[in-house]
Amino acid sequence: MEQKAKTRALLAAFGCALAYLLAGKVLAFLPAPAWDVRALSFVHHCIAAPVVEELVFRGAIQQLAQPLGRWQAAALQAVLFAVQHGTPAGMAWALGCGLVLGALRERTGRIWPGMLLHTLNNLLVFAAG
Repeated sequence: MEQKAKTRALLAAFGCALAYLLAGKVLAFLPAPAWDVRALSFVHHCIAAPVVEELVFRGAIQQLAQPLGRWQAAALQAVLFAVQHGTPAGMAWALGCGLVLGALRERTGRIWPGMLLHTLNNLLVFAAG
């Protein structure tokens, strides 16, 4: 019985990550608002992405993967989070961030601290770029 619960948890976590990835691909086909490109990039990277990614990865995926174990769930969501970030350098950075944010979510039981830290990270990256 325990093995079935773990299999269901893995499938649910992978399904959630796949749905997130596909939703992003679908949104890419929508016409962009007539905003300044830099303003649109800021809203996407520094507001929308941290909130949505924390809800999906540290919220839904980490919760769905709990039957695997608390820290295994945190590690799984970090790996799935990293895969979503494309380039090898982006994936390495996202894996480290995902592990820290997953541990923060596990320690606090909340996702809002991770949203704040994720937003701060993205603001620093945005300002540097």
